Amino acid sequence: ALSEDDIYCRCLSRTLCHTGTPVTVGFYAPCGHRLYALLDKVTGFMREEMNRREEAELSRSHRRPRNPEGWGLLQALWYLTFYKPIVTESHLRRKNIKFLFIRFSAWEYAGCDKLWAGLVTTLCQSIRRHFGALLLSVFHVVGVPPRYASGFGQKEWMLKTDTCLKLWGLLLVLALGIAILLVALLVPGVKDHRLLKVVGGAVTSISGSGLALGAFSVLKNLLVSEKRKIERLTDSEKFTSQLGFMSKIRREVEVLVEFLSFMEIFERRRFRVVLEITSLDICYPEKVAGVLNAMNTLLSDSNTPFIFILAVDPSVIVPCLEQTGCMKGLADNGYLYLNRTVTLPFSIPDMGLRSRLRCLEAALQTREDLMYRVITGNLERR
Repeated sequence: ALSEDDIYCRCLSRTLCHTGTPVTVGFYAPCGHRLYALLDKVTGFMREEMNRREEAELSRSHRRPRNPEGWGLLQALWYLTFYKPIVTESHLRRKNIKFLFIRFSAWEYAGCDKLWAGLVTTLCQSIRRHFGALLLSVFHVVGVPPRYASGFGQKEWMLKTDTCLKLWGLLLVLALGIAILLVALLVPGVKDHRLLKVVGGAVTSISGSGLALGAFSVLKNLLVSEKRKIERLTDSEKFTSQLGFMSKIRREVEVLVEFLSFMEIFERRRFRVVLEITSLDICYPEKVAGVLNAMNTLLSDSNTPFIFILAVDPSVIVPCLEQTGCMKGLADNGYLYLNRTVTLPFSIPDMGLRSRLRCLEAALQTREDLMYRVITGNLERR
């Protein structure tokens, strides 16, 4: 039988599977140790719902989702380079969702000056690690955001005519330059014409430099991650004083959102990024306000697929907010500010009888039993 905590967490997971994004869930629980156990339950129930929806969508459409691994990686690179994604009616009707769970412990970044930057860099690094650095680097250079279909057509990809023409043009000019250079070097009677060698070398260099520039841009994004870019911006005192500072960081987040939209169409499923924010109520007040402001300004555009689970104790977080300067104009009411940030408040009641018995059983288990539970839990997540 399900315990009281299981029922609460299953209700929340079902709600999050049906709600629109972005959404900020206030996951209010007074006990820190119990909080992590409840978050694990919510994550487990959401994974179950994700698997159920995948099976239902497969039986409905008879089309398996793609994965950007092996041959799928080559397919993704091909579509990235030569095609524009189209959001069709059939894509909007898809019910299968893939959740990307990211747990952000604010305490790990409490020592830095800008705690909110830790939230953004954790998001960027987790998405980069999940999909691979190569795909994201190529998207930075040649990727385009999806656009909505003009009718009820089912065509999800449109050829990039301009990109194909430019690429073929560069290849033809490169081949022409190499041919001229070979003629000037090898054909008897033409070897003495220095002008032909100069023309062939110049044409080859110009066309080859265009291809090399694109490869260099991909390599640069491959080596310098989004996390590193944001860290450089935040470390620069000269740059932080400029008005364009937040817009550049916001642009990095927008590129991630566009990339996720592209991967949704490629993989034939919807994506939801679940950011579980913990340990925020043991940080300094100004840093708490900075994280909430980052959630409100950087990560809450209308098209972002983010689900924030703000796991805090309101009795602790509200006094922190009331000590900061962000409360001006709100009559120093921390609950009012928190309610403006939180879209869906969810309070966990006191532990019920069945939940207490489950906790007691877990506490009495041996080390081998706990290891067995971890192993079986990992197998269920696959």
